[in-house]
Amino acid sequence: MNINDAEWAIEKQRLAMVLKEIQKQIDEKRHFNDRIKKEAIDTQRELWEEVGSISIANELDQLVDFMSFIDVLKRQKRSHEFTKKLKEKYERMALTPYFGRVDFIESGESKAESYYIGISNLADDAYDILIYDWRAPVSSMFYDYEVGKASYSCPEGDIYGEITLKRQFKISKDKIEYMFDSNLVIDDEMLQEILGKSTDGRMKAIVTTIQREQNRAIRNEEFKNLIVQGPAGSGKTSVALHRVAYLLYKYRDRITAQNIVIFSPNEIFNDYISNVLPQLDEENMYQTTFKAYMHKALDVELKKEDYYTMMEYILASKDQTGYKKRIMNIKYKSSKAFIDVLKRYVSYVEGLNRGFRDLFFNGSLVISSTELHQLYYKDYSELPLKKRLQKIRERVLFLLKPYEKQRISEVADELFKSGAYIDRAEIRSKSRAIINAEIKEIHNEIKRMTKFDLVEIYTKLFEELENFDAGQDGVINKEGLKEIKAYTIENLKAKALNYEDQPPLLFLKGALGDLPKTTDIKYVVIDEAQDYTPLQYEIFHQLFQHASLTMLGDINQSINPFMNVGNYSNVLDIFTQENTCLMNLSKSYRSTLDIIEFSNKILNKAIDAESVARHGEKPLLMGFEQEAAIMERILKDIKACKDKGYKSIGIITRTAKEVKAVYAFLKDKTDVKAIVNEEDEYIHSTVIIPVYLAKGLEFDVVIVYNAGNGNYCCEDERLLLYTACTRALHVLNIYYSGACTPLLESQS
Repeated sequence: MNINDAEWAIEKQRLAMVLKEIQKQIDEKRHFNDRIKKEAIDTQRELWEEVGSISIANELDQLVDFMSFIDVLKRQKRSHEFTKKLKEKYERMALTPYFGRVDFIESGESKAESYYIGISNLADDAYDILIYDWRAPVSSMFYDYEVGKASYSCPEGDIYGEITLKRQFKISKDKIEYMFDSNLVIDDEMLQEILGKSTDGRMKAIVTTIQREQNRAIRNEEFKNLIVQGPAGSGKTSVALHRVAYLLYKYRDRITAQNIVIFSPNEIFNDYISNVLPQLDEENMYQTTFKAYMHKALDVELKKEDYYTMMEYILASKDQTGYKKRIMNIKYKSSKAFIDVLKRYVSYVEGLNRGFRDLFFNGSLVISSTELHQLYYKDYSELPLKKRLQKIRERVLFLLKPYEKQRISEVADELFKSGAYIDRAEIRSKSRAIINAEIKEIHNEIKRMTKFDLVEIYTKLFEELENFDAGQDGVINKEGLKEIKAYTIENLKAKALNYEDQPPLLFLKGALGDLPKTTDIKYVVIDEAQDYTPLQYEIFHQLFQHASLTMLGDINQSINPFMNVGNYSNVLDIFTQENTCLMNLSKSYRSTLDIIEFSNKILNKAIDAESVARHGEKPLLMGFEQEAAIMERILKDIKACKDKGYKSIGIITRTAKEVKAVYAFLKDKTDVKAIVNEEDEYIHSTVIIPVYLAKGLEFDVVIVYNAGNGNYCCEDERLLLYTACTRALHVLNIYYSGACTPLLESQS
């Protein structure tokens, strides 16, 4: 809708007024901080003049005065940091104060009220709100409704009425670059302008472009647990981070960033998303990966394989002896049937006869086997195994203490009477040494009865695997079970812990009561949810029973064909269904329509997803006789794409081995970075990266290296190739040597 000159003049005048208020608040915060700095300097001077250096000779009074000054300095520091943060917030607001306006007539009222929406709230000295935070209840109407009847929920209840105007702005510094009235959440013209730009290497906040379906997921509080399924480029991670920002805003008095944890696919991705919450004036929550948490929790003296070493093995070792056995091992330990095996085994271990017997010391009964049975099977029966054994050990040592003291006293008297020792300290030392030798046997027995060795427990599972998996689940036959059993025991004896063995070991550790409490975590975000197995979701359930979980993924981007969620019903089976909601995002925003249509054909099935009608270059599929020719072509592409102004180019290979080969060719010819593990620094430029590390990332240009039949040769790799192609925003080039993969037959 066209906006007349009078309306333009009114909006410009209001923007000038808002900017004046923002500058006033910036100046106030700067002056306040200057005063705090001066006061802190004065306090430090007084501390030196009145207290001086701390001396033992000056005793307690000086220490009390010193601590009083320190408390004042701490308060001044907190005030300075808080005010500095506010000043930085207003400085950001000065660049883009707001992006939306909603005029709303509340039912029963005669006049509409205008609500301007931005990143943060802004109020003047009279407490009139000039800008509403995008997370405020009233702001939800901007995302949820067109002009017409509307409502929003607030602490007072549901407010009904009518939207008479919805306006969008693009403001840079002190200028309205453009504005328009729209019935849509965001006009296609504006959205295409934003999506058509080059990426700058870090994920950005999307508050100006949040769509209705995304807003529903961000603000959903009806269910404790939320599963968000969406196609590539549908903004799942952005939704997750904006949901975190929304929760921090709404429950600011109850939670902080320290009460929230996000599980990302890798450390590269953690770095990629690290700017979003600070852009929204929030601290970053705790970011980790499942591997990092698991490796820290499994403090066992075994060599632990990481996830990406396993992925490299799966993709690059098909011709190796033992490959089929390893894959069978991975499949079995990632199956739902194996969860049942583990649960049966936990019950067995907890009910196992611990071999309790009467414990005597120096002829006296410390505790009987009957009493030990009573403690284990009744008094402490509600506790998991590790805690139960700890309590028994503490109880026995407590009961032993009086006998130990009495015996030390007896021996000391004997030594004193012998006349061989005069010095009492020497007598005490000798007495303790004698008793330590006498008590060693009972201590060893206590250790035996309360022993908890996680690796030994896991090893015994496979020594007796047939007792817990008799094949009733139909997952694997007896011969296969024998192979898995022998393979696992052999690895454990060699002190090697394959990745597929780590989640089961972690599950046992948690089920048997050997994991720390996580009750301070209130919200958990699990990104790339499709790449976690049902067993890993059992572990999440173990760890965060009291927290709300948000899980975001795309079943079609399961990069590991043998370790994935399967489908979300496996998650719903673990979490209480009435507290868990599955929401679908239906629209893709990342890629051009041409790239989306090309990528969807790879899936070889109907995809119920929309896309923004943004056209661009058609994906290029080209064959070469030799791999060396592909590398020469990539070198030309890099120059051509940079000349066109594209800022990020992702050369996506199937394996890390290919990354190294391509890098060796390109490194002396152009500026390029190789990423072969998740600890490598992610830079915004031209990178060569294996597809399994490119999860969640996006590039202006994607070049898929060698999609020949020798690389992507089977159905198991269909989703891997799809994931590689969907990293592209504007340009997708796919090259292959020899015959093209049959997965792209429909494209040729």
